[in-house]
Amino acid sequence: MKRTLWVDSCRFFAIFVIMCTHFLAEFYPQALLLWEEGLSSWLLYGLTGKFSVAFFFVLLGYFASRASNFKLPELLRYSLRRYIHFAFFVFLSTAAMIAACYCCTWLFHSPGPAAQRIIADGFRYNLIYLLRDSFLFENNYNSTLWCMQQLFLASILCRLLGCLPRRMGPAAAVFVMVVLLIMDAGFCIWICAAILGYVLRIVLENDRLCRRLSAPLPLCIMALAALLMIKLRLPEGALQYSLQSLAALLLIFIQFKFTPAQKLLACAPFPWLGSISMGLFVVHTPIYAILASSLYPVLLAFLAEGAALLLCYIAAVALSIFCAWLLHSLYGLISKK
Repeated sequence: MKRTLWVDSCRFFAIFVIMCTHFLAEFYPQALLLWEEGLSSWLLYGLTGKFSVAFFFVLLGYFASRASNFKLPELLRYSLRRYIHFAFFVFLSTAAMIAACYCCTWLFHSPGPAAQRIIADGFRYNLIYLLRDSFLFENNYNSTLWCMQQLFLASILCRLLGCLPRRMGPAAAVFVMVVLLIMDAGFCIWICAAILGYVLRIVLENDRLCRRLSAPLPLCIMALAALLMIKLRLPEGALQYSLQSLAALLLIFIQFKFTPAQKLLACAPFPWLGSISMGLFVVHTPIYAILASSLYPVLLAFLAEGAALLLCYIAAVALSIFCAWLLHSLYGLISKK
């Protein structure tokens, strides 16, 4: 499928929010209150990493559910490609994280919590957890990978929904979401978010309904509803994530119908950064943990805390982009063979 530049840009901005919140959580946790208190809570408007994850899942469901005829060999090939893609990225990023934690501890003698955990486990359990994270999609060493299992399962399920006739699709999607919500497992709400991406595809492919919803008044109502859902303060749980997923669906639909926004988002370098969003997702947390054990203590010895944080942030973003590009390049070379 041909890449859509503005969609790639959306992926970048979503991962950028995740990267910012994780950086603050690692280096300056008290700043996370900016999302909850005072004027800054309105300027930031409740945009958190969890909303970005919901955004990713809705987009995943939209692209994974493209219409196709059901063929078991094709589905198995698709599932295998997705599995290898995920495993490749997780294995390399986690292996590099383990090696870097040992090196930084030996060089700087200031291991952070992540490095302390890895060193305390020892080489035997390092290998066990590396394999479990890479091939079972757990998150023993990289907490950001908590949603990898959900992403993989959601992509397969949405692929199956895309094989259904369009007259059966909406009923099947509602049925599957009801079953998942009744199960009440931790991963179900995010798979439901991906199914909303399938619903989005059905709406966009319905010309009559799409024309009605694309008028200025419905678009304004959808935008206001999305902003309300994002800002509404609720206890962390299924209801909050459901509203954020619905808000993501509405915002994506608006962008599909608002050409000026598409042109703005398509400006370089955001589409390119969005094209490596998968790499940014898996590498940024290990990089933060490594810099917290190496560069940050060194900078604090010579600079004020604010300057040290700024330099660490610049280094973290630059290194994350480089490592993500490297991962995607390596995977591209392997997948072509």
